[in-house]
Amino acid sequence: MPSPPLKPRGPLPPRVYWTRRLVLLAMALVLVIGVAKLLGSSSDASDPSSEEKAVTAGASTTSPATQTAAPRVKKKRKKQTPTEPPLAEPTGPCANSDIVATPVVAEAYGDTDVAITLNLRALETPACTWTVSAETLTVSITSGDDFIWGSRHCPTSIPVQDVVVRQAVDAPVQVVWPGARRSDEDCSTNTDWALPGFYHVEAAALGGEPTDVQFELVVRPSEVITKTVTPKPRPQSKKSARDTTPAPGESDTAHTPGEQGGGNSEG
Repeated sequence: MPSPPLKPRGPLPPRVYWTRRLVLLAMALVLVIGVAKLLGSSSDASDPSSEEKAVTAGASTTSPATQTAAPRVKKKRKKQTPTEPPLAEPTGPCANSDIVATPVVAEAYGDTDVAITLNLRALETPACTWTVSAETLTVSITSGDDFIWGSRHCPTSIPVQDVVVRQAVDAPVQVVWPGARRSDEDCSTNTDWALPGFYHVEAAALGGEPTDVQFELVVRPSEVITKTVTPKPRPQSKKSARDTTPAPGESDTAHTPGEQGGGNSEG
């Protein structure tokens, strides 16, 4: 008769084989329990990615009225100041024909010196040096066909000076019309004054194109002197009180015989 399948066979005592079987069963049981716990924890735990998706979905479905946007901080940008290009340096003397002189008269009053500003510029040369004098520059003032004054008659009105003339900016030079008078060949100081009205001043470099500008000669406004009068306090009238009863032996009037002295009169 065959032996039962659970009866151990072998040279060792049956107790050893039963122990081994119990150890294997215990290990298998522990393994099953561990796998079961692992599967259960994985199903209950939350997936971080799913949570993020849920938060994103909830934020997208939130009403615009309930959303609170973080304020944006505007960065202040520093204003850059535009830098002007450097002025050209003179490379040599200017040609007279390359100079343009534009006169400007800010104000002109009769019988006084009139300042005329000549703004010099070069037509083609970026920068050059030019000698200003009555030999290289002419200025004249006219009224219609009437010649009033000219620097050829009064050459000292144009001071001699070396000026750097540029193509990009003006080089101002001042000329004086002495006394707003007419000029003669001797540049006399006893000529007639120019009357108030409109005149033309024309300036040109030697060999250059002339420039004509109109201005008005006006009468200088008279100065109004105002004097503040401070009223003086009026003297208070004082009435002199005199005694109505004459002193003994005094009388202001002569009494005729038979009259009694009863009062006095003021002289």
